[in-house]
Amino acid sequence: MNTVTYSLEEIIKKQKQEFLNFSQSDYIQRTKEQELRESLNSALIKIVLGPRRAGKSRLIQKVLENDKVAYLNFEEEGFLDASGDKIIEAASIIYPNAEFWYLDEIQDFPFWETFINKLHRRGYNLIITGSNAKLLSSELATALTGRHIAIELLPFSYNEYLSATKNKKSWQSFEAYLNTGGFPEIVLGKAVNNKTYLKTLFDSIILKDLVRRKKIRNPIYLTNTISLIANNVTSRTSARSLSKALQSTPSPTTIEKYLQYLREAYLVESTRPFASKIKERIQGERKPYLIDTGFIGAINSAIMPTLGKQLENSIYLELRRKGYQAEMSLFYYRTTDGKEIDFLIRNGHLTDSLIQVCLDISSIETREREVRALTKAKDEFPQAKLIIITADEFGTIKIEKNKSIELIPAYEYCKI
Repeated sequence: MNTVTYSLEEIIKKQKQEFLNFSQSDYIQRTKEQELRESLNSALIKIVLGPRRAGKSRLIQKVLENDKVAYLNFEEEGFLDASGDKIIEAASIIYPNAEFWYLDEIQDFPFWETFINKLHRRGYNLIITGSNAKLLSSELATALTGRHIAIELLPFSYNEYLSATKNKKSWQSFEAYLNTGGFPEIVLGKAVNNKTYLKTLFDSIILKDLVRRKKIRNPIYLTNTISLIANNVTSRTSARSLSKALQSTPSPTTIEKYLQYLREAYLVESTRPFASKIKERIQGERKPYLIDTGFIGAINSAIMPTLGKQLENSIYLELRRKGYQAEMSLFYYRTTDGKEIDFLIRNGHLTDSLIQVCLDISSIETREREVRALTKAKDEFPQAKLIIITADEFGTIKIEKNKSIELIPAYEYCKI
């Protein structure tokens, strides 16, 4: 079978046409749009990061639609064997008057850091995207010597979901949001089958971003690990316990490595317990969360209902959108007598909020359990706000003089 080989100029021309074909008709305004617009005139490198298919390219196309843009998508295999200088030369022919250079999925290009730094030194106004959270790390700051602005885009928030579907805020619409998740193609009705789309996307990320890039020799070990995590989302776990459940294949050390890969690929994140000693945080069990609640129903094989897990997962993602970072300002907590608090929010050196997530607190037993946990945690963090996020219950629970717990429906909390 003959393989057609395209020149760099032909590849870039084809990509240019794809970029120009962008249609505004189904674009939903993203909360990050204004932040990106305000950064355009900065000489710093603009980096838009987030999961695959979360809408990064659409956001950038919208923001740059009236400007002269050189567009290069580095998922194109024809770029992989080309030198940075050759790509710059070819792109300059196709885009002689470009004011911005938009480099899509840059992590796929070998030695991308050197390439980006070279363009930056030459005065190019750069916007780049990546589907690898590693680009947010200190390694990125080192590679680009601090000359960048990072903007993170997750799948649609509940607010964005309401804008796209024209639904009203309510528990019914929030439950639908939990089940579909926030990936734009699903929310906008472009997927033929939601569950199949999510399963295919999940599998393709594993194959493309993990198995191939990380050169994993035994993919079945990775998929078994992911399957186990998906069935235990929001539950405390550890590399050791996961390995034990998989009969020590793979080992805890290998599972630790897999968990890091999954975080980098924007698939699985996790919180650790808050403790005053860093060592205790690091050694504590994790609580894993998926990057989209739709994934839970699509890949979870458990027989039991998953709505409660999806609700807690959605609150984790909302806290992430509000700017809290796992293991830095976002934790779970275990009181001195072993009661668990779903989320502990730190603001600098202070604990700002203690949050429980409970689908239904109508029973006396459940309500008392959640109140006892928060009351105990309040003794340990007297200044913290106490919140229970529910499916559909408003109100306030008085626990002592001048102390109360606020009940907030999830659809209200995620609309703030």
